[in-house]
Amino acid sequence: MTIFKLADRGAFTGIPLTFLNRCRAYQFPAADGAEGFVVDGQLAEAAARLGLTGEAAEGLPETSTPPRIAIYAGEAVGYPYWAYYAHSLLSLGLTFSPIDGRQILAGALSDYDLLVMPGGFATWGLDRAENLAGIDAAIHAFISAGGAFMGSCGGGFYASDGRPGWLRAIDATPNYTQEYLSTGAAVLGISVSDPVLGRGLPEAIELPYYHGPVYSNSVRAAVSLGHFRNFISESRLFIDNPLAPSLFDREMKNTPAVLSANLGRGKVIIFSPHPEMGEFLRKGIVLEAYVRRFLPIRGFKVMDETLRFFMKEDCAGFRLIYNALVYLGLFERRGDGAISEMEKVSPHELLQLLNELDAAMIASFVRLEALACSETEAMHHLLSAEFGRLKQEWQDVLAGIRTECAAGLVDIRLVDGLVGVLQASLPSLEAPSKPTETLVLTEMPIRLCAAGLRIMRCDNALETSHENR
Repeated sequence: MTIFKLADRGAFTGIPLTFLNRCRAYQFPAADGAEGFVVDGQLAEAAARLGLTGEAAEGLPETSTPPRIAIYAGEAVGYPYWAYYAHSLLSLGLTFSPIDGRQILAGALSDYDLLVMPGGFATWGLDRAENLAGIDAAIHAFISAGGAFMGSCGGGFYASDGRPGWLRAIDATPNYTQEYLSTGAAVLGISVSDPVLGRGLPEAIELPYYHGPVYSNSVRAAVSLGHFRNFISESRLFIDNPLAPSLFDREMKNTPAVLSANLGRGKVIIFSPHPEMGEFLRKGIVLEAYVRRFLPIRGFKVMDETLRFFMKEDCAGFRLIYNALVYLGLFERRGDGAISEMEKVSPHELLQLLNELDAAMIASFVRLEALACSETEAMHHLLSAEFGRLKQEWQDVLAGIRTECAAGLVDIRLVDGLVGVLQASLPSLEAPSKPTETLVLTEMPIRLCAAGLRIMRCDNALETSHENR
């Protein structure tokens, strides 16, 4: 059999990884290993349609399957917290379903391999946050029976020990169990020590941090997979509570940033910072502090390039999440051997929603321009350039989705996930906020749709290749 080998070019070239995961979704032989990604040799044409080049060879690629992923999107989490994870997964070529506490109580977790608990307000347990008894026990039972759990920030607290309502999956008590706002917000560097988790990543990963759990370097069953490395910059974006460098040096430096543990037959991994927030959130943080400070010093060109060259759907945080899925064993064929075929549906509902979203986006850009008028002339000029790029990208992405949808049916999981998260985005586009925060909330739907568009293009290339076989 002929195989097609694609080089793993690391965290900032994610299209091969998206292609690999869409091959998995279509149940084509596809796997990744130390030397890169390998797919069925007959998919070389599909890869070429996406601008991917590789090497043909003889061999038989292993068959792997993508995990069935649920993102907790109940009131205790809310938008935009779960939308960051939606963006990160879509950017990896993976689909998801948003679920809430009532669905979990009805047994929904039996249909999934992984539950993602985003940041937000699961900090003290879901039963109390949602005023619904039994959610915490159902999640504990899901993991114990062999399910996987991934959490960031508030999701990390929730998996820890030390407070009523927590899962106690990680035998570690954060230094701040109730007064978690005592830390602050910042961009921090972390280093990953585990070889599986660190594959394809630079030695330092820069991630947003918003009051995540701080753990000591105690002896415990849970394994530390990475640690806080350095303080990069404070943040006042969305929460005006910057982390002090002195507190970082005193209590956080070289302490665990990523922990993993077993719970029954299941496995848990948690992040204190936010790998799912991506670089467009970092761009908002930079605008709020760094750019304002250095714009008078270095001028428009340098600061404009600082904004333009943040990554979009490909970044170290997202690769870290993919590696975590591999670490959890989620691409191995399920024990029952049951892999459901991809179900496809009409994209009509998605296209209708995009029309509504387009009107909301136009209004949001008008508000952004009005907010920018209160800035200095130099800052206004810089923001207008950023707005112009985003407006053009939104129109390009919108046209691209309409073109790809015209080709026929679309993966139902992709449609359901996108419709759910884009509907949740609409109220945020009307919420009054500062220019930088409004900019982040306006860019979020663009990022979600751009990641969804990349999946559609992969799928249509695979469909064409399959039809020609």
